[in-house]
Amino acid sequence: MKRSSGKKHPGTSRYFNHVELGDGTSLLFNGATLCMDLVPADYAERIAGGKDLGFLTAEEIGHLLRRGHLTDLPPALELEEFRKMVSAITARISKADTRQKRINLSFILTYDCNLSCRYCYQNSLPKEVKHAFMTGKFVDEFFTEIFPQLYANKTRHHGLTLFGGEPLLPENREAIEKILAWSKKLKSCSINVATNASTLPDMIDLIGPDKGKIQSVQVTLDGDQLLHDQQRIPRSGKPTFEKTVAALRMLIDRKAEIGLRTHIHPGKLESARSLTGYLKNEGLLGHPLVTFYFSPINTFMSEDMPPEERELFFRIFQDVAAETGRPPSSFVFMNKFLKMQTRKILPVIRYCGLGSDTFHLVDPFGDIYQCYEDSGHRERRVGSFAKGKLRHYALKEKYAKRHLLNLPECMKCSMALFCGGGCPVHARNAKGSIFKSHCHLNREFISQTLKAFYLQRTRMAAQA
Repeated sequence: MKRSSGKKHPGTSRYFNHVELGDGTSLLFNGATLCMDLVPADYAERIAGGKDLGFLTAEEIGHLLRRGHLTDLPPALELEEFRKMVSAITARISKADTRQKRINLSFILTYDCNLSCRYCYQNSLPKEVKHAFMTGKFVDEFFTEIFPQLYANKTRHHGLTLFGGEPLLPENREAIEKILAWSKKLKSCSINVATNASTLPDMIDLIGPDKGKIQSVQVTLDGDQLLHDQQRIPRSGKPTFEKTVAALRMLIDRKAEIGLRTHIHPGKLESARSLTGYLKNEGLLGHPLVTFYFSPINTFMSEDMPPEERELFFRIFQDVAAETGRPPSSFVFMNKFLKMQTRKILPVIRYCGLGSDTFHLVDPFGDIYQCYEDSGHRERRVGSFAKGKLRHYALKEKYAKRHLLNLPECMKCSMALFCGGGCPVHARNAKGSIFKSHCHLNREFISQTLKAFYLQRTRMAAQA
């Protein structure tokens, strides 16, 4: 990316980012050049302000220009140079995608659920949709007739996910057993389930580390016991927190890998801190089989977080990272960025697999989706199948165009190549179009994830 146009007075790049490390230093990371530098924290703040850079020496300015944190390009030209770079990255990623090294296929076994979570995006689905269940016959026909058409045997690894509604309802056992049987026939295959764990004891025989079993399980907590029991309510109305924790221990006994997803809610971060303390005391936080991560509920946006709450979240985040050796984040690819010395690892140009040929969700009606929150809404199908025939719909092509080059506001953002524009479906819901950004708490999560990995690396180096 060009950095010089002969302009005499450089300014701060629009792609400049920084995160304070807590020891008087800050990590600069540029969203265009992908360069990182360590500077005094007050330097970072003053560079971020960008109005008076007279405190910097000529040598420091030269270094920061070469790294891209400063630029002497006018804003329009800097944006145009960034667009050229993103175009090149997009072309390389598109070429790499044709190799289809891995697929992710989810089976929505049913839209029915035995909980009534207050914020569930499936609450709006009609009853006739919720009461359908996938059959064993359906699974056999799918793998025999449709699976080869979807993927044409070009993949190296198959990641299969069982989803709902609640996938581990008793009515789903036949379909699950069929899927597990088919998974044994695939050369490389892993099975995951996303469950509220309330019926897990009845399905525990299907779970374990071996091929043909459910090897990994995602379980969600909504905070400490008080908040969780207020949010995740079964039809019986009875509390679910203790039952969920008991299920976690059962999964550990079965040697299953656990993804422990914890929702964070606006104004309720003390509940998240209380939960992490409880899990630590119970030996679950940092357990080798448990991967703990935070996930903000869909309506939680950066602007909803006042400064004191933001600082509390950052402290909780870093405390968990120090305890577990891993940031509690879904942006773990930032560790690759930290290790990168040259631009060998392609950055992010899209937020998720929407529009790709390697990610699909199949429901009991033979409808195919590419987003969990689209599923059940037939007008948002990307395909369907019946009587052995597979059809694709135009929406898939529209979704495929949802990347940075078609998100003008994101192209101006310093986090664009780490975020990819945010969730397209949430953008449509909030702003009326998938070609809008949805920032959520992505900026906070990206910065704190990078900080956690950097501090971890520093601690390891000090111990060596």
